[in-house]
Amino acid sequence: MLRISAVQIRHECTQGRCVMSVQFSFDFDRALAAMVYIASKPVTSLDTYKLCKLVFLSDKLHTVRFGRPITGDVLRAMDYGPVPSAVYDVLKAFLADEENERVHSLSEHLSVDRSYQYPRFQMTRPVDFPYFLSASEMQALDEVTAAHGGKTFDELYTLTHGMPAYTNAWQDPDRTSRSPLMS
Repeated sequence: MLRISAVQIRHECTQGRCVMSVQFSFDFDRALAAMVYIASKPVTSLDTYKLCKLVFLSDKLHTVRFGRPITGDVLRAMDYGPVPSAVYDVLKAFLADEENERVHSLSEHLSVDRSYQYPRFQMTRPVDFPYFLSASEMQALDEVTAAHGGKTFDELYTLTHGMPAYTNAWQDPDRTSRSPLMS
């Protein structure tokens, strides 16, 4: 059974200008499967930054090809580039040893090696990938990890800061947030 993230479509017209927006709902189970799937691959130095970037790039690739993301996460333009916000929040909570259901689920599948300046993640137990991820989603995750899993912080920073959606989010004169939404 393939699970698809919920979709909300809005169409608004004001002062003769019409805008249609599509918003996907975050699906933690699919995000967990994506994070564990990435951790199962030969990715160098898989810390929070790299895991968030690989989830972002996989979501982006899958959206471009198939019209929907893998996780449905909200993307924020933060100082170090685009970030899937819910994925980032659960990884921060995991590293802080917080007690909640999402952290518990993540800890059943990933471990943290804290001997590095930036702790690194390793898969300890796989999830049922075909239950949570479609073949096209696993293909997108494979392509992204193969192309970008060996990149350094600086290489990922340069790649993601050059993306138009990231640049546009910071240049939006109506932005009200230190980490604006990307669209």
